[in-house]
Amino acid sequence: MYAHLRAGRHPMIKINAAWLIGVADSIDALDDLAPGQSVMDSLAILFGGQNALQQIFDQSFYKDHVRASRTAGKTLHDQISAFINADDWAEKKFAPYEISALKAAKANFRMIFLADLGVMPIYIVSKKDTFDVLLLIEEGIKLFPSNIMAKVPEVEKDAQEVGKALAYELATACGFHTFRVTESVVRRYWDAVSEGKERPKLQTLGNFAAEMEKQKIGDDKVVEAIKQMTKLHRNPLIHPEVILSVEEAIGTIGMARSVIAMMLQVLPDAPTTTGAAPVAALPA
Repeated sequence: MYAHLRAGRHPMIKINAAWLIGVADSIDALDDLAPGQSVMDSLAILFGGQNALQQIFDQSFYKDHVRASRTAGKTLHDQISAFINADDWAEKKFAPYEISALKAAKANFRMIFLADLGVMPIYIVSKKDTFDVLLLIEEGIKLFPSNIMAKVPEVEKDAQEVGKALAYELATACGFHTFRVTESVVRRYWDAVSEGKERPKLQTLGNFAAEMEKQKIGDDKVVEAIKQMTKLHRNPLIHPEVILSVEEAIGTIGMARSVIAMMLQVLPDAPTTTGAAPVAALPA
C-alpha cells in the first residue's frame, strides 16, 4: 500500500516512493493517447489515470496535503470519466480536439501537483550509529535485552518511544524514556532481591541504589551501575537547560542496556497475560 500507519501507535507515516512514482506513471500514460485511437483500446490507460487520481484525492493520506491541485485533478478526472462513461464508448474514437484538451488538462494538473509535492513536509530519517532506522521506529523494544518483555512487560511503550525518539533525533526525549524503562526494571529488581520489602517512598534510581546499598541487598555491581547511571546521566537530565545530543542519547541507551541485562538475570518471568513471545535483540 501507499503508506504504513499502525492505528493508535504513532502519527508518523512511512512514505512509499514507489507508489508515488506509479501514480505519476499512470498520469503520464495519458500522453500515449492519440487522435483516431479507439476508447475501447485505451481503457487500460484511462482507468489507470482515473484510479490514480481517486487514490490521490480520496483514498490516500495525501488528500489532506494536496489542496492546490485538487481542482485541476477533478477537471482531469472528469474528462477521463466522460470517455469511460460515454454511451458510445465501445465505438468511439478520440477526436483531435479531445486529445488536445485531455493532454492540456493533464499537463496543468501535473504542474500544480508537483508544486503541491514540493511543499509537502516529507523527510528522510538518517541512520543513527549502527541502528537500523526501520527497527528504531517500529521495534524500539529491540534496543534492550531480548528477555525484557518476558520479565518486565510494562516497559514496552517506553521502549518503543526510545527507538522512535532516537530515530527522529529527539535525543532528550530518548533519554527520558530510557530512564523510565530502567526505573521499571529497577522496581522489579528491588521486589526480587529485597524479598518483597516496601519500596522507597520516592522511587528514583538514586533512592533505590542508596537503599540497596544501605540494606545490603542486590548485587554490588548492579547497585554501583545504577549509581553511576544516575550521576552521569539521570541527574544532569532533570535540569531544563540540558539538551542531549544524539551521541549522548546512544550512550545512555548503552549504559541502561548493560545495567538492565544484569538485573534481568535474577528476575523471574512475569505472569503471562497476552501470550506475547520475547523478541530478539537489536544488534548494536
